Amino acid sequence: MERNAWKSYKEVNRHPNKIRKLGTVESVLHSICCADDISWKEAFRRLIHSSAQQGTMPHDRHSIRGMLSESGFYLQAGSYAERPVIEIIKECNERFHDGEQVIVNLLNSPNHGQYVPIIPVRTNGILHYELQFPSDCQKSWAYEVWIRWKDRQDHSIAPRRKTGRKAQKKEMSARDSEALIAFNENPTDNLVGDCAVRALAGVLEITWEEAALKLAEAGDFVCPHINLSTNIEKCLAKEGFEKHGSIHRNGHILNGKEFCDLIHDMFQAGTRLYGYPGHTHAVAILVFDGDYKIVDTWDSTNKPITGYWAKYPERQQRRKSSEQYEPALPEKFTDLSVGDKVIHKVYGVGEVISIANLIATIRFENDVEKKLAVDWVIGNCKAALLL
Repeated sequence: MERNAWKSYKEVNRHPNKIRKLGTVESVLHSICCADDISWKEAFRRLIHSSAQQGTMPHDRHSIRGMLSESGFYLQAGSYAERPVIEIIKECNERFHDGEQVIVNLLNSPNHGQYVPIIPVRTNGILHYELQFPSDCQKSWAYEVWIRWKDRQDHSIAPRRKTGRKAQKKEMSARDSEALIAFNENPTDNLVGDCAVRALAGVLEITWEEAALKLAEAGDFVCPHINLSTNIEKCLAKEGFEKHGSIHRNGHILNGKEFCDLIHDMFQAGTRLYGYPGHTHAVAILVFDGDYKIVDTWDSTNKPITGYWAKYPERQQRRKSSEQYEPALPEKFTDLSVGDKVIHKVYGVGEVISIANLIATIRFENDVEKKLAVDWVIGNCKAALLL
């Protein structure tokens, strides 16, 4: 029997909730699940990793394309794609014999498209290709074609010409002020709509990718928009933060600067805050040089703090006897200088390479660099005296 005689469509739905109308992100996750036979959660984790590499949110097309590339797929030239999906399936049957895999992005879809997988299957020992998706879209036209060869090398049928153009990156305009630390937690310093991820990374002292994963987990790895308020609140509650409303003084809600001035005497040292300047923005509010300051990529200190979450420092338990005291080899800092070795609970051992404006730049293992407040390093890191 000829390969094209086999059924070319099979109803398959890898979405955990089995919704039939898959959006752009859901469809590409479905496609990766079918192509690699992995779970939805694992595919979502790949997307988060790609987001961190690109410095964009998971629903951004750069994150999606990055995940496809990292999974071994190669984008073909646009001229190769402009035809109905059924014709691409027929060509797969005629051209491919080693189990090559294809993902097609449909032309007539909103946003960045809808991705559908064309998967090699064997029936009675004969290899043939079929579209695996919740709905039969063989008559839809293709906008993009991605192909993965068995050896994961590029054997493009229609090589895509690279323009060499790079998007111009926006520069952070904010500058440090009395109530602001201008800093970008984004791994590529992009200025995108990732304030929820940046703020969470700041208050938890974790990487951008780790913060994005926590938000995705809070949403059960289902919704591609990980910065939903429900995800944020569920994540903060799980991390031990307490929710508070706005603070009013003289008939108005305190703005960022007024808020930072007031809370200095409200909270014990070490309290970390996740705040909302306005209704659609999020920031970390941390202690720098003894004062609370907003950490952000733009100056949001004049915006009203409409609510915040606070995590108070854990109380140390009293030891039962002096016998339980053991000498700690690493010691606390009393001062910090360039060249000092530090031990960070997340990033491990690092070296202070510069200090400016009360911010220490520390290079950790694997050439990871982080900017941390000097006071925070002195209070929370230990000196690596024996290294």
